[in-house]
Amino acid sequence: MKRWWAVALLCGLVATPALAQQADPAKIESGIRVWKDFGRCWACHGWAGTGGLPDVIGDANAGPPVDVSKMTRAQMLEMVSCGRLGGGEHPAFAAGAWTAQHPCYGKTRADFAPEQLPPLSDTRLTEGQIDAVVTYVQEFYQGKQMTREKCLRYFGVTQSIVCDPFR
Repeated sequence: MKRWWAVALLCGLVATPALAQQADPAKIESGIRVWKDFGRCWACHGWAGTGGLPDVIGDANAGPPVDVSKMTRAQMLEMVSCGRLGGGEHPAFAAGAWTAQHPCYGKTRADFAPEQLPPLSDTRLTEGQIDAVVTYVQEFYQGKQMTREKCLRYFGVTQSIVCDPFR
């Protein structure tokens, strides 16, 4: 029985916390830059990932919180790349989204009237940037609480009164 258990562990048939893979810190830092600077995701989803503030940014369709998102990695990659289809205003960030080379949700622009498609972002993100921001969201926000350490890392400082509530 011990032999079977060892084989199962080595083959990845049994998950253990000790074997969980941590995201690359450089990818997390890249994801923070995309979230803050390139994609400006915080403007709709809030800097802490708890949702946008429509009264502050003047957008009645402020983004939903990502900290409670149940999306899989694949779903989140497609959402950031292609935008939200069938409601919502999440823009498409991938340069070739909705084309034959980069179909979205299994379809192309030809399958829809223009007004049915998500808006295209003014900012185009590379595949690597999209991968980094999704990694960041899943490591920092999704299913997790904000901490003082993460707050300080986000702002790139060692002290901030903004982070005091997260003690």
